[in-house]
Amino acid sequence: PLVRRTCSRASPYLREIALSIVLLTHREIYITHIMMSRIAIIIALCVLLSEARNLNEVKDTFWNKIQENVETSKTKDELYKPVEFPTRSIGFDDDREVQLRGRTRTLQNSPTPAAMARYIVNQADWGAVATISTRKDIPSFPVANLVSIADGPIGGGTGIPYMYLTPLDYTAQDLVKDHRATVFVSLAQGDYCKNKGYDPMDPRCARVLLTGKIKAVKNETHEVVEQLFFGRHPKLRNMPADHKFFLAELDISTIALLDTFGGPKYISVDDYLNTPTILQNSGLRRKKIIFNKSAI
Repeated sequence: PLVRRTCSRASPYLREIALSIVLLTHREIYITHIMMSRIAIIIALCVLLSEARNLNEVKDTFWNKIQENVETSKTKDELYKPVEFPTRSIGFDDDREVQLRGRTRTLQNSPTPAAMARYIVNQADWGAVATISTRKDIPSFPVANLVSIADGPIGGGTGIPYMYLTPLDYTAQDLVKDHRATVFVSLAQGDYCKNKGYDPMDPRCARVLLTGKIKAVKNETHEVVEQLFFGRHPKLRNMPADHKFFLAELDISTIALLDTFGGPKYISVDDYLNTPTILQNSGLRRKKIIFNKSAI
């Protein structure tokens, strides 16, 4: 408006000059706006191209890492080939005919159940002892613990599992409240089942469960039990005095044996205790330990 008022008062010549300046100014502004828009578009395109280039670089890097991992995996596969473990037979996986043939051979050559149970216990250096828990987090739950056991020298055991316990261990703590326990031993801990290719769960991999009450050994038999136990576990003789270890034994009430197909066999305590340990013609042998007082 100011320009128009000025131009209206000026001469026609000056008015034309002023209008020309105004038109030129508007044109320059328009051209400048177009140029700025084009520059902005060019900058945006440059940014997009740069991002695309970076994305391609990331893809290339990621793909190279995948290729490296594949090559590394191939190298590891070549260096560390899968280990082939020898198979073991499990009785209930065999077909019925094989089971019957194996059972017949076993029955023909096997010792009496009492003798087999005595053999298993005599061969064992350790067993799983199950007690009724007194722990606050699992009160009255059944729990098992590995305990070193011995019934005497190999081939001349008593059949009674002796053990060396400490009040610091859960087993002894449980037995203070409840003497009831079960001792489980199996030929799986030796070479018998491995040599025959038996899985530990195979019924032919013989095992026995002795249930009764575990109590501390009486003073009158303590010296004899020391010889029987420490002859098999001499290193346990030197346990720390402040751990207050004590000798204990299982007063057996029931015996269950599983050594072949057909289910467990229940053995009377009298038959078990009055059966000799050494098995004749059974193929079950182990080097006999000779005790002498100087050694123990």
